[in-house]
Amino acid sequence: MTDTSIPQQSYAAPITTSDDAGQYVQTTPVWVVVVRGLQVLISFIIVIMAGVLIHGYAMGANGFAVACSIFTWIVVSYVLITEKVSSARKGYNIWAVLSLDLLMALFWLASLGANAQLRARFNTPVQIESCFNDGSAVSSNHCIISGRSELAKRAAVAGETGLALMSAVAGVSAVLWLLFLATLIFHGHTYRLWRQEHKSSPADNATVEMKAQGTPMLVPQSQPAPGAPQYTDQQQYQSHVYPPSQYPHDPSAYAQQGSYSGLNEQQQQQQPQGQPYGVYPDPNQYHNQ
Repeated sequence: MTDTSIPQQSYAAPITTSDDAGQYVQTTPVWVVVVRGLQVLISFIIVIMAGVLIHGYAMGANGFAVACSIFTWIVVSYVLITEKVSSARKGYNIWAVLSLDLLMALFWLASLGANAQLRARFNTPVQIESCFNDGSAVSSNHCIISGRSELAKRAAVAGETGLALMSAVAGVSAVLWLLFLATLIFHGHTYRLWRQEHKSSPADNATVEMKAQGTPMLVPQSQPAPGAPQYTDQQQYQSHVYPPSQYPHDPSAYAQQGSYSGLNEQQQQQQPQGQPYGVYPDPNQYHNQ
């Protein structure tokens, strides 16, 4: 008898997957650390340029550039500290890193547009008579221009230095936008590769489960041992007929067989129905008689 094993897929259960993003820590190469350092350095330069403009006359676009710079320092500090410091790695989360990079990319893109639009507004030349500083930290410069009509139409005036600083803030904001896009793409791509390498998607697990459910159940069947003859019901009770040449001719045997057959018929008539078997007497006593 041979044992037919049932395929293992017939008993497959759905595989439960969990998100391991909280345990994932990105080991960044040196060039990414350099890019993070450039983000901090360039944002510090923007703070200086925007601070000079705000000291002369505070405008919303320059203040937004300063706010983006402060957020940049916070984001870069969080990413580098939680990644490089062993005791702080519990606070690292790849989704937080990706979200912060995306947020800063959008912020610096907005800073680029706001400062470029601010620079484009200074397009009318005016004649400045005199300027003075009142000593304030914010909006300390005051200028007198010739032509009272022009004074009524303009909220602020800027010289060559001020115009150059506005253009520089807009241009450097574009550089920071590209740098945050680079770190966002790097972290997103490396995490996607790591996820594909270390775990399968739920769609693949569902496919495996459906294939397992579609596998038919096989019932083990017993097979006869080799060499054992198989008989049907008729063959089991059919007497074997041998050719007469194999046995010597004995007339007494036929006589006894005839008496046996007569005796059997007589006993079958005497036996009650429902009893297939009975006690047979010694056939020799009938033969001797």
